[in-house]
Amino acid sequence: MAKITLDNLAHSYLPNPKGEDDFALKELNHDWADGEAYALLGSSGCGKSTLLNIISGLLHPSQGRILFDDQDVTHAPTADRNIAQVFQFPVVYDTMTVRDNLAFPLRNRGADPAYIAQRVQEIAHMIGMEATLGHKARGLTADAK
Repeated sequence: MAKITLDNLAHSYLPNPKGEDDFALKELNHDWADGEAYALLGSSGCGKSTLLNIISGLLHPSQGRILFDDQDVTHAPTADRNIAQVFQFPVVYDTMTVRDNLAFPLRNRGADPAYIAQRVQEIAHMIGMEATLGHKARGLTADAK
């Protein structure tokens, strides 16, 4: 992981915010240290998803900057940030096999097929799902998903 810095970061979904109440994400100045674990907690609508979407590059902030290891990535494409989000409810494609679900992000990035096969095996081993790689995801229990 990299150090993540939020520098005067704020976001409004309105084109011309007039005041603080127009911001979905109030101004933030914060550092997340490299190698530490963090959790975003808050009530519905408080800006958690907006913040994660900005950090990952899915949304451009109304103001401020995002820095990874002191490098400004505010306008960098999502793919160049090498960051992912983990959601409370995972996205699993029921019509795909477990193998294809695990391989999907790597295939989208254009990774070498041999590397994809190796990583899928490694991840399946880590999560104890080697025996289910050929099964459709729709047959998995909720906790397996």
